[in-house]
Amino acid sequence: YTSSLTGGGTNVKVAFAKDMMNDANNFEKAQKQLVKAIGKKDQSACSKALENMSEALLAYRTTGKLLGPDGGGDIPSVDEIRRSACRVQGRRFEQKVKERDERLKEV
Repeated sequence: YTSSLTGGGTNVKVAFAKDMMNDANNFEKAQKQLVKAIGKKDQSACSKALENMSEALLAYRTTGKLLGPDGGGDIPSVDEIRRSACRVQGRRFEQKVKERDERLKEV
């Protein structure tokens, strides 16, 4: 999205494109961290990487005004994701997420 705003021979100056590029880079870094954490089977590092990806994606979409029905749909909240995961995987997934949240609060 930002590439199309900043490139392609257009003279359009978009003030928020630089912030969006930074958010996209943060997302890519977190994605690489996730791949490493999965390889090591480190659950806490996976959780942290997923949180960083979520934050970067939300920042990207918020900066670019890509939220809501006109901007490609709403990003589901953590609670909505948990509810859908519970329907698919059962309540033990929800319990694991709650345990992770408690560990994060302690840190």
